[in-house]
Amino acid sequence: MSKFTINKNEFNQKFKEQDNIKAFVPVHLTIDKMCVIKGKNKDFNEEYYKWQLVYSLIYSGLVNKDYIGVEVNLPKGNKNSANIKLDIAIFDNVQWYEYYKKYHEKRELTSLQWLREHLIMPIEIKNEDGKNVQEVWDKQLKAYMKESEREISFGALYDTERLYLFKRIAGKYIRLNDEYNEKKEASTSKELNLQLTDPYINFPSIDKLINWNNNGVINRSERSILDLDIISGVHSQQINTAMSNILRTMDKQGLVNQRGYEILLQILSLKIYDEKQNEKHKNYLEFYVDDSINFTNLSNADIKEFLDRIENIKIKAESDYHRILNEWYFDRKNIGHVRVLIEIVRQFQDFSFVMSTKTDLYQLVFYTFASQFSKNANAQFVTPLPVIEFLVNIVNPRNQERIIDPTVGIADFLSVSYVNSESKLDDNNIYGFDNDADMVKLATLNMLLNGDGNAKILSKPNLGSISTKFNIKGDLIELDTILNEKGNWDNRSDNEKLLKFDVVLTNPPFGEDRAFSPKDDYETKIIKCYELWDKYNSNKIDMGVIFLENAYRILSDNGRMGIVLSNSIASIDSHKIARKWLLENMRVVAIFDLPANVFAETGVNTSIIVAYKPTKNRLEKLQNSNYEVFFKNIENVGYEIKTKKRVKVFESKYQINFDNFQVNMSGDGSPILDEDFSGTVSEFRKWCLGQESEIVDLFIKEK
Repeated sequence: MSKFTINKNEFNQKFKEQDNIKAFVPVHLTIDKMCVIKGKNKDFNEEYYKWQLVYSLIYSGLVNKDYIGVEVNLPKGNKNSANIKLDIAIFDNVQWYEYYKKYHEKRELTSLQWLREHLIMPIEIKNEDGKNVQEVWDKQLKAYMKESEREISFGALYDTERLYLFKRIAGKYIRLNDEYNEKKEASTSKELNLQLTDPYINFPSIDKLINWNNNGVINRSERSILDLDIISGVHSQQINTAMSNILRTMDKQGLVNQRGYEILLQILSLKIYDEKQNEKHKNYLEFYVDDSINFTNLSNADIKEFLDRIENIKIKAESDYHRILNEWYFDRKNIGHVRVLIEIVRQFQDFSFVMSTKTDLYQLVFYTFASQFSKNANAQFVTPLPVIEFLVNIVNPRNQERIIDPTVGIADFLSVSYVNSESKLDDNNIYGFDNDADMVKLATLNMLLNGDGNAKILSKPNLGSISTKFNIKGDLIELDTILNEKGNWDNRSDNEKLLKFDVVLTNPPFGEDRAFSPKDDYETKIIKCYELWDKYNSNKIDMGVIFLENAYRILSDNGRMGIVLSNSIASIDSHKIARKWLLENMRVVAIFDLPANVFAETGVNTSIIVAYKPTKNRLEKLQNSNYEVFFKNIENVGYEIKTKKRVKVFESKYQINFDNFQVNMSGDGSPILDEDFSGTVSEFRKWCLGQESEIVDLFIKEK
């Protein structure tokens, strides 16, 4: 909870029963004025919310009271114009009140000019539950912001605890949070997402307001990771635009191909390395390009210095990031490569990847570039982050547990598991496998970003983890096509032992259009290693069924899994064999049905199955006790996937209060996503407490 929120709640506790309040700051020309904060019906009026905001700003430490005035009267335009009354005014100098008195008591025009030069933020207060935000912005607050003659000024609307923050830069009036500005500085009022509130934590301190730097001149040669912006929200306009610009530059240079994405991936790894080195050694960041760089030819001194600096990062990173940098694809003598490098650095240099790992930044970046890396034949579908976080929160990998995703993709399940464990998961216990080497490169980059880089993520083409497993040394071994038939995988002639896992999290390929049908004798022998192939007795089988059995086979006793599958596997008659097999081998814990089109690339309805693997004797006892299964139909996921400027973006969907048709707001001032995941996790954990001790131990007990 932010300090603002804490103090807002404290104000409510102190003053909610009172009718009057003694002013904390000057009210026009009056000190210690008594202000009425209740209406005729004893309900809160605008004054209540005005003083609630002032109290929260002061006692959270954001703005010292000496910078704040209430009911500040200034003439609109020249001295003979009618006054405008600013509900709250924040100045950039504590001497403001002396000048204010001089103007009103002596009509000193120099004092009025001083006030306009030092007014940093007018604030409008309303008690309308956000019903007329655009009108208040267009007709009141924007005009008040024009009274400031500072190069950069700010404004705020505080409407019944709903906060909206704005800025004026270079004559443009837009939201303070650029994520809300659909067309950046060119955004009109209708393009400012005025239905969305700003979280209280976004209110800048007086120091940030005074020292706000937007003149475009940044000394990037002396920056640390703390000087970079953190991106929160996959709807971020800046990142969408950045990636669109990168892809456009790659297209112009003929690098929208495999080589181009390999170069892109390696450059992103250098950015991550540079940030992590800055965190560790406190040296200046080297991943930047000067705004003044003059790129006319490759022999320019500034270009040479830039290329040398980037190459120096690469040399230092090679040993740690050898899986990505073992073969360097960038050619500094290729003018197209250099143009792409400059664009990538320019677009990402002001954002921190490392500090944004708990946000949606990496999912957005990796989602975009994974779709470019993916080969159509492999039909790679990247799992949306809200679904990943939901399943990770349900299965709850933690402490020293060994975890694997056998269809790892870009390693979202693994990276989110690591981040959610607050780094208590050991990278050495994290495994991933895929049949696409390029996806594994992205997965490795993802784990470098979120972990320490020791996760073992490997690839093998064609059958991937259908035929290939990890042994107890962490090396790859093939199924024995003679001894391992019908799921008898632990029977081997070479003394190798399969590595077993505590947790399997995966979203494998599934659906009728991607059914597995053996093409040759080898594939036929491999698929016969699966018991369900024998039970289905067909010439093809849904890949989801194969990976369901795969998950079971590689789990240790009492290991648990969360797997995304086609809804048909959990429901229709043609897959009753798989359901019967699952119930005979695992304790099914939960089934979650997801709405259609959760995945942008496919309209297949999906379900999530969560289960654990008891011993045979224990499972028999549980079956005889007629155990419960947690069922939940997820209707709202909090987002839509759309394509903008060639980039797939997650567009957030928010809860609407149908009494006033406003977006609902959380206790910290943030708009509330229209999603069922959070509540379902809470329901599930409460349900677990009423089940057998294994479920409590596996899914919710601290380890």
